[in-house]
Amino acid sequence: KAPPTGNPKAAAQLAAGRRMGMQVHGYHYAHYHNSADAVAEGRFFGTTAKALGLPTESVMAADVEDPGLSGELTGLTNVFLQTVKAIGYPHTDLYTMASWLTTRRFDRVALIPKNLWLASYGVNQPGVDNVGTWQFTNNFQGLGVDMSYDFFGHYTTRLTGTLNGGVARVPTIRFHTVQPGESWWAIAHQYGHDMDKLAALNGKTILSVIHPGDQLRVE
Repeated sequence: KAPPTGNPKAAAQLAAGRRMGMQVHGYHYAHYHNSADAVAEGRFFGTTAKALGLPTESVMAADVEDPGLSGELTGLTNVFLQTVKAIGYPHTDLYTMASWLTTRRFDRVALIPKNLWLASYGVNQPGVDNVGTWQFTNNFQGLGVDMSYDFFGHYTTRLTGTLNGGVARVPTIRFHTVQPGESWWAIAHQYGHDMDKLAALNGKTILSVIHPGDQLRVE
């Protein structure tokens, strides 16, 4: 098994995020198949983060999605994250596909992280109840970048404690997938909104171009 490798752009990306006043975090693409792997990868992740100057309030996420991983992954993921926590990073999370929760690749009750960052594309809800962060696209506005909703500020507010000791409830939020030919006016009319307010709810104006497949928050 080859040793884990780091991101050569990490230092520059962290510096850019700090210049913009953003919270900065880290994630590790998991390859572990046994406890020894999980410990080794956790040590690499934690020590690399320390060397890069990642602050201890940063969220350290296990990115568990590799198709080579098999079976139930709760135990190995917990070993990995416990190793990271022991190095000095108390705030952890799991990034994975929503389908890996629904097909029981993880025991949510037993998992150390309670926020959960799930990827689920082409739908108007995460597909799993009480999810903290939802990555709803990997091609936001055709720019080839991922985009997520951080429902509880797990990644966008400074963390000093734990997530209430348990799973929080997701607020009632609805999304609309833009269809071919739809306009701000048509979508706003469909949901009984003013189109200027709808655009503002999504951080845009009515002059902003929307494309089929875009996800717009409507409530």
